Amino acid sequence: MDKPGKAKASDIAEMPDGLKELLDAPVEEGTPPAILLPAQENAAQGLLNPAQQQPQLPKTQRETELDGFIAARQGIIEKLREKNPQVSQARRKIAEMVPVIRGSGASHTMKLAAEAEHIEFSIATEAYTPKKEKELIKRLRDIRQELSKHKEIDDARKAVEAERRRLHELVSEIRFLERGLDEARKKCDAAYAEVLAERKAAYEARQKNREERRQKQYDELKHRVHEQKKREYADEIKPYMKDYDDTVSMDEIVQIEKKGKKDGKESP
Repeated sequence: MDKPGKAKASDIAEMPDGLKELLDAPVEEGTPPAILLPAQENAAQGLLNPAQQQPQLPKTQRETELDGFIAARQGIIEKLREKNPQVSQARRKIAEMVPVIRGSGASHTMKLAAEAEHIEFSIATEAYTPKKEKELIKRLRDIRQELSKHKEIDDARKAVEAERRRLHELVSEIRFLERGLDEARKKCDAAYAEVLAERKAAYEARQKNREERRQKQYDELKHRVHEQKKREYADEIKPYMKDYDDTVSMDEIVQIEKKGKKDGKESP
């Protein structure tokens, strides 16, 4: 397994896109801190002092879904990280064995091996006459006998082909994971936008309720102050107010009538 360290530029260029982004990159100065997602907030909250910790609200359905998408995305990233040393190992093995199959006599051996594979495939898939099939079998036997004289080269060739098949399978798996990672990111982005919108709406609703409560408290206080001032004013003028009866007696009515008649006679 490769020792951890800085990757060479040539190695990075040959890596699939899904592996390139997993390499450590230097953080530029002045880079703004990333916005914490709901799955990361618990870890960040634990760094606060007990007195500074805020009461944790229950997660909404959208936040729970976002946590699931983030976990799925992280799982794909971990799988891609596991493939990185496997790809490097397969390439290293191939590089070590290639000189053997390119040495003296290797070219002739490779041609014989390719011919043997072609004959085996033809016998298995084509319909020949008994005579033609017999000739092919004899030629295949001769090729194998010749290859046995160059066993080291033939074994190296087979090992290289096996590693190449393994490398091809690894790259195919990486491509598949990269597509899954792209889909997971899109789901995370969409869910994150929904969570932000949900939080914004909840915040605005809390602000509105808070303002309404403040206005209600202000109106109630204003009414209490007004009533208190009315009571104080009434207490202040009470000593200056005399008691009187606003009802009219019969004697007063008679006096008023008499005065009215008298005034009527004096008028021309």
